[in-house]
Amino acid sequence: MRRKLFMLTGVVATAVLIAGCSSGKSGSSQTPSSSSSVTQTGSAAQAPDASTCLDISFAKDSLMLSTKREDARKNADILEKYNPPDNVKAAIEHFVNTVGAAPGDPDREANDHLIANWLKQMCPNVNTY
Repeated sequence: MRRKLFMLTGVVATAVLIAGCSSGKSGSSQTPSSSSSVTQTGSAAQAPDASTCLDISFAKDSLMLSTKREDARKNADILEKYNPPDNVKAAIEHFVNTVGAAPGDPDREANDHLIANWLKQMCPNVNTY
């Protein structure tokens, strides 16, 4: 089971890398007002660069695959540096509390989608699923 998860992570990482590198500049033409469900705080007006988007995406994937609470917390802290809205913060904390994406968790999919949609709005070229 763990081997399949790590393989899936590798495939996702490769897809993210290919998607991020294949289209020149990442979503810099997207304006903050076009993302109605995400409220950014502070001075986060411009989209992160491709390298940052890749780091955020890896942190999301690593949070989902965490097997230790301290690893989940570390990856959650990386995501929370980018000021997610309250509902996304709650979703991130859910995965810290469950120590990753537990197979029998009834809230897993909904919380995963909240984080993925927020990430997709910040980094449109990143494949979040």
